[in-house]
Amino acid sequence: MGSLKQFHILAVLFVTLVPFYFSQGVSTSFANGAEGTEGVEASALPCVHPGPAHETEGSNLANITSEIRLRHEDWEKLNRVVHETAERYAVGRKFMNVYGPLGTGVQCVPMDTYPAPSKASIDMLGESNEAVHSLKRDIAHLPLIYKDFWLYWRDIEAAHKCETPLDVSAAVAAAIATASREDDLIFNGSEETGTTGLLNTSNRQTVKISDWSAVGNGFQDVVAATEKLYSTGFYGPYALVLSPRFYAQISRVFDKTGRLEIEGIREIVKGGVHQSYAFKKDVALVVSMGSHNLDLAVGTNPHVEYWGPENLNHRFRVVESAVLRVKCAQAICTVE
Repeated sequence: MGSLKQFHILAVLFVTLVPFYFSQGVSTSFANGAEGTEGVEASALPCVHPGPAHETEGSNLANITSEIRLRHEDWEKLNRVVHETAERYAVGRKFMNVYGPLGTGVQCVPMDTYPAPSKASIDMLGESNEAVHSLKRDIAHLPLIYKDFWLYWRDIEAAHKCETPLDVSAAVAAAIATASREDDLIFNGSEETGTTGLLNTSNRQTVKISDWSAVGNGFQDVVAATEKLYSTGFYGPYALVLSPRFYAQISRVFDKTGRLEIEGIREIVKGGVHQSYAFKKDVALVVSMGSHNLDLAVGTNPHVEYWGPENLNHRFRVVESAVLRVKCAQAICTVE
């Protein structure tokens, strides 16, 4: 009889405790399953940035993540718009050869300095020892040129839900700022990097400027600059870069010819007539084009990089790396 009573008590305990342990096991399995599912979903996202893990007593919660869900076409649009904007606004690249791109990680390049051109030799036996050679070699560092911009979380989500184009105006503004800073580096140099530009490099040639408010004086000054370059062995094609005010002054009818003054200038400078807002004063710049005289060494062209999330919004960066290499300063003539 005692054995039957003990069996009865054990049966009651079993019926009472089994559902409790079963429910605990099921809840743990579901929690583990949820964590595993979150890991799969996160890995499938274009870009996931882990946030801090929150822990409370008696429970383990999954990591909270901040996600950016840019569509593939939106990401391509960002980079395409930045490339096209930089190409449109960067003036120096319109007449300078680009050396590269060499790669994002390249931080310096050699920079040779060459003498003014000399005549080739002519004789019957080829015994002349004259050869083109570098006078000295320096190392030029490629600084980063960049500007950040924001894309807001709600705007990205609205574009997804409504299937509307993503507004990339902020990226355009950042690309313009980056292109302008590149031109400032090319024409004026940089105190931060200790470099000079085309307008202030030493050993350049100069021509005294006349009053460009009088029609025809701009044409005559450009002719004088090209003649000076030609006489020292620097042949065309030439390129001309002007301050905005000078560019406006040559966009007038030349005397009674019925032609604009700039049209006559374009016949002399086949490399084009450009204006740059990087010019800090009224000056004209004439250069003998060609990579043997000068070029722009580029590590990476302007493109978009993702910075990271903040307050659910997303920060990006338009970034490039480049440095001006003046190999023969006498190929530059400023009218000032």
